[in-house]
Amino acid sequence: MKKIVLVFCIVPFILAACSKSGTVAVATATATETSAVQAAPVETAKALPAPTDTTKPDADKTPYAASVSSINKDNLHEYLGRDDVVYIDLRDFGDYQGKHLRNFECIPFFAYIYNKEAGPGTDKVQLFGGETANPVSTYEESAELLKVLIPQDKTVFLMCQSGGRVAMCMDILAANGYDMSKIYNVGGMGQFTSKDLAPYVVDLAEFKVNAEYSIEGLTRQ
Repeated sequence: MKKIVLVFCIVPFILAACSKSGTVAVATATATETSAVQAAPVETAKALPAPTDTTKPDADKTPYAASVSSINKDNLHEYLGRDDVVYIDLRDFGDYQGKHLRNFECIPFFAYIYNKEAGPGTDKVQLFGGETANPVSTYEESAELLKVLIPQDKTVFLMCQSGGRVAMCMDILAANGYDMSKIYNVGGMGQFTSKDLAPYVVDLAEFKVNAEYSIEGLTRQ
């Protein structure tokens, strides 16, 4: 299989009190935070509900919206730290670095996955363009790489800032043959203010990151 390289170049952190030790502290926090929330064994974990709460208004019209999700800001804490779920944050890396939930992996949606103006014959980086419900591929390998970024055979919790990016991403996943009974829109960082989620929040507002994104090794359409 062709070698595909995802690259994002991170400009050094800018701190209120800048020092070399500050950069080391970032690396330490990133390396250790994943072990802070212990995974719940599958056999003892709480059963997952269907992704969409069909009792909510407009659930049939907007099934991927955060407002109709069965797992949301009120009960997300009950489903964190599981080893049968892949946790993904779709925000840009700078926003993710500033504040995020432990154990969520950053896969920037607008940087890597979607740009309405992307597609065949363009110079855009993103995998897909066009409308999210009927996306067009920028590269011959777009669908293949999407499955690398977001596993097709796993249960996936997706978050962003408010849930809007997640709904767009779910459109693209559905168009690419994903089993949508395994994909959850759990909302966004802006909604995660409850005391139940506080132990899972990593707040590093002092650290600022500028990231440049590129994808190498793909064949443009």
